[in-house]
Amino acid sequence: MKTLLIGDLHLTAQIVLPMVEKKILAEKCDQVIFLGDYTDAYYQTENTALYLDEVNYLFAFKEKLEAQSIKVIMLLGNHDASYLTNKPVHYSLRDVAGFKQVREKLLKLDLQIAYELGDFLVSHAGYTVDYELKDWHFEKITENSIEHVEWLNKHVGISRGGNYISGSPIWADAKELSRHPNEKHLKQIIGHTPQHRIQLKNLISSKAELIFIDTFTVTPLEKPPYFKQYGTGEILLHEDDHLQVVKLDWRTKETIKKINEKFVRGEDMI
Repeated sequence: MKTLLIGDLHLTAQIVLPMVEKKILAEKCDQVIFLGDYTDAYYQTENTALYLDEVNYLFAFKEKLEAQSIKVIMLLGNHDASYLTNKPVHYSLRDVAGFKQVREKLLKLDLQIAYELGDFLVSHAGYTVDYELKDWHFEKITENSIEHVEWLNKHVGISRGGNYISGSPIWADAKELSRHPNEKHLKQIIGHTPQHRIQLKNLISSKAELIFIDTFTVTPLEKPPYFKQYGTGEILLHEDDHLQVVKLDWRTKETIKKINEKFVRGEDMI
């Protein structure tokens, strides 16, 4: 089985996923896994239209793949959790009606916390020794499991400004995973911590095999082109526990142009 794994999108689904779709078809993939954080981006808290366009696009993209018999797994990120728990934070969409619409659409995406892919455990932020893998982590999140999501969302580690030694599977930082590896899950594929590129040879821990794939970070600039990309935009292909880095046309002038068309920018941004 061929599986393509895509890192944090942060309101760039309409830009990234057309590129991803080409790779899905070229590689004849059977399955796609999204590692969460579909929502929120720098200075976009008033950009209601972008949020709604993004979640609607994600939903339609998922349906399109499933209509082609391609299995779609969508994991929960910490940014998405704030919508499910109905508790906005400073980087959430500020429009109340828009916030509720984003929440409703996210619930329909059948999000879950983790997925086992061969020998690898896949989640948004990873499992440290402080957090056990629970059965419900593999189940679709519904209104009945929001209380569990809220618990995970409260457990933020010190590396991310929280009060815990390490964060939950939607909050753990790369440093925390390195310092407190989970002996039961030494092979993990993770998003959440921005990376310049995907390193298949783990550089932060000699004990665990941790593959980080969050390579789509967009940061604001005060002057044109107003945004820059940190990360190469690489994604990951998994087949029979063999991993291969797949490159996308992410760091191009055309991509920046599309970001500028969709994201609030310039004097409105600073």
